[in-house]
Amino acid sequence: MNTGRRTRGRGFLFLALVGTLLSGPSCAGKHRSKEPPLPPEQAYQMAIAKMEKKRYYTARTMLHALLPRIAPDDRDLLPKVQLAIADAYFKDGGLLNYGEALNAYRNFIIYYPQHPSSDRAQFMVAMSLFKQVPAPDRDQALTLKAIEEFNKVAATYPDSTFAQKAREQVILCQDELAEHERLVGWFYQRRKAYGAALDRYHGIIERYPRARSINRVLYDMGRCQIALGHRIEAEEVLGQLFHDSPNDPLVRKAKALLDEFYKKAEKQDREARKQ
Repeated sequence: MNTGRRTRGRGFLFLALVGTLLSGPSCAGKHRSKEPPLPPEQAYQMAIAKMEKKRYYTARTMLHALLPRIAPDDRDLLPKVQLAIADAYFKDGGLLNYGEALNAYRNFIIYYPQHPSSDRAQFMVAMSLFKQVPAPDRDQALTLKAIEEFNKVAATYPDSTFAQKAREQVILCQDELAEHERLVGWFYQRRKAYGAALDRYHGIIERYPRARSINRVLYDMGRCQIALGHRIEAEEVLGQLFHDSPNDPLVRKAKALLDEFYKKAEKQDREARKQ
């Protein structure tokens, strides 16, 4: 009996020793000190490198983690990090990310209105809105807001290189607004509500004379006037199309419309004289 107890005791000691040896390295690993974080500037550069590789989520995660390590009164690195976070959201794309970018750029302007990059931040506020603009057949409230923000670039930073870019973007926004109005006009035209359609088309001519769809608007205005039997008005509006864009394929269609209109008018005159 005593011999068996001694044997079992030795076995327990052996297992305990083996367990200690096996667990030793893992325990030591738990108590091993972590590597010190990279200096803030180096961490920022690493995040920018991630952005250059289009790893935007990783980049902004690194940048968000870096923010608490930068002194609040740092006027060099802190603005760069905050602007980089906004850029990471914008470049990643998607409506949610454009919304986050919009907020981040706006915050940058609030906190750093005199920063050398504030003009670009204002331009990107407008671009973040523009990227969220829906199709022309939907409500265009965001387009109007984007125009307002683009106009702020030229008004606030007239000497900035972004001022001209903003003016170019305003033209694109106006194209969206003109196309929205044209689709509404076309909706009325298909239902033979020619007066309502013409009201929309006239509004486009007055407000967006440089719109990319302006030739189509003139052509449809001519069709409406012909449908209403307004010869002089049809000749006037289609004549503008002939003069401004003689090589546009719509010119041939417009001339065919007028020719058909003239033939019908002559036929009606002949029948009227016979009576």
